[in-house]
Amino acid sequence: MLALERHRQMLDLLKKHGSVRTTEVAKTLGVTEETVRRDFEKLEAEGMLMRSHGGAVRLETQRREFPVRERAAQNSGAKIQIARAAVAKISEGQTIFFDPSTTVQHLAEALPDIPLTVVTNSLQIANLLADKPAVHVVLLGGNLMSSSLSCTGWAAEQTLNLYRIDSAFVSCRGIDPERGLSEASEEQARLKHRVVEGAESVYLLADSSKSGVASSYFYSQNSAVDVWITNEKPSPALESALTAQGVRIELA
Repeated sequence: MLALERHRQMLDLLKKHGSVRTTEVAKTLGVTEETVRRDFEKLEAEGMLMRSHGGAVRLETQRREFPVRERAAQNSGAKIQIARAAVAKISEGQTIFFDPSTTVQHLAEALPDIPLTVVTNSLQIANLLADKPAVHVVLLGGNLMSSSLSCTGWAAEQTLNLYRIDSAFVSCRGIDPERGLSEASEEQARLKHRVVEGAESVYLLADSSKSGVASSYFYSQNSAVDVWITNEKPSPALESALTAQGVRIELA
C-alpha cells in the first residue's frame, strides 16, 4: 500500500473515531506499528493530527468545545464503565463536586439516592439529580455555555468559594505526562482549576482516548489528582510519569 493511501485511510479513521491506537491501525492496514508511528509523525508535522501515547487524535477533537450530545456519543461504553466504578468512592454525608463532562453525567445517573450534597455547574446533572430527593443539589450560576449546558465565570467561581468540597469528580480533554490536565474551553479550565485547588480529594474520570493528549488550556498539575479511574491501562511511559507524581491509577 502506498504511503499516500495509508495516510488517507488513517485520517478517515481519525475523522470517524476522533482517536486511534497504533496497534489497531497497524492491524487494520496490515503494516507494522513502526510504520504507523512514522506515518503519525509525518502527519503531525503537516498539522493533520496530534500524536498521543499509544496512538493519535484528531486535532479539532481536543481543541474545540463540542456540543454535549456529540460528546456523549464518544466512547460511551467506557464512560459508563468508569462512572460505575466511581460510585464506590462516594459516601453519605459528603459534599462533592460534579463537573459537566459526559463521563460524570453517567456518574450522576448511577449515584444512589443517599444523603449528600452535590455542587455542580452542569444543568443536565442538576436535572438528573432532581429525581433523587435525598441528594441536596447546589447549582452554580453564571454565564451559560450552550455547548456544555453549564455555567462558568465570576459568579460560578465566587459561589464555589462558599463550600468545602470533600471530593471532586472531574474529567478533561487531555492528560499530558508533564503539563497535566487540559480543557478545550478557557472558562471550564478556570473553574476546574478552582475546584481542584480547593477539594480534599480529586478523582479524574477519563477514558483512554485522553492519554498523552494536550488540549488548549491546562487547568491542573497531575500531582493534584489522587485517583485516575480509566478503562484501559495507559502506556508504560505515561503510567510511570503519573505514578511518580503521586497519581493512583485504577482500572474500571
